[in-house]
Amino acid sequence: VALFYLMVFFHRVAPAVITTELMQTFGINASGLGNLSALYFYAYVAMQIPTGILADIWGPRRLLSAGALVAGCGALLFALAPNLLWAGLGRFLVGGSVAVAYVGILKLAMNWFPSHLYAMIAGVGLMAGIVGAVFAGVPLRLLVDNFGWRPGMLTAAAATLMIGLLVWLLVRD
Repeated sequence: VALFYLMVFFHRVAPAVITTELMQTFGINASGLGNLSALYFYAYVAMQIPTGILADIWGPRRLLSAGALVAGCGALLFALAPNLLWAGLGRFLVGGSVAVAYVGILKLAMNWFPSHLYAMIAGVGLMAGIVGAVFAGVPLRLLVDNFGWRPGMLTAAAATLMIGLLVWLLVRD
């Protein structure tokens, strides 16, 4: 689940690293790029309340698996987008679906660990997110410089889909 939260921050930061490529690919200016990037955050914010409710109803296993799988599909859509509309839809799907990750970490921390470790587990989860932001920096830039932005985003999509599968196989409510 911490790997999923790592991918949350990766997906959040990645557009800042590939600004030039996105502007060229979709023929947009800085304002258009800002709107494209913002779609992630609009969906993320909108999902905060439903996420808590879904965590209690569905349980962390189903919620986190579904979140990672939808995020992977959204990242795939973004990476293969033929135009700005599809890229925006991909970003929106990623933002809405990754909103479940941190709530899932907190729910699992509460269910799996003694209460005196709750704060440490929450901190480890946050640390994983920051590591994801680091991976979306120089490592992503090197990947994009050598292979292009679409293969870089396809790699992120595949990793997110694999994490969804791992969550389904390993996490228990």
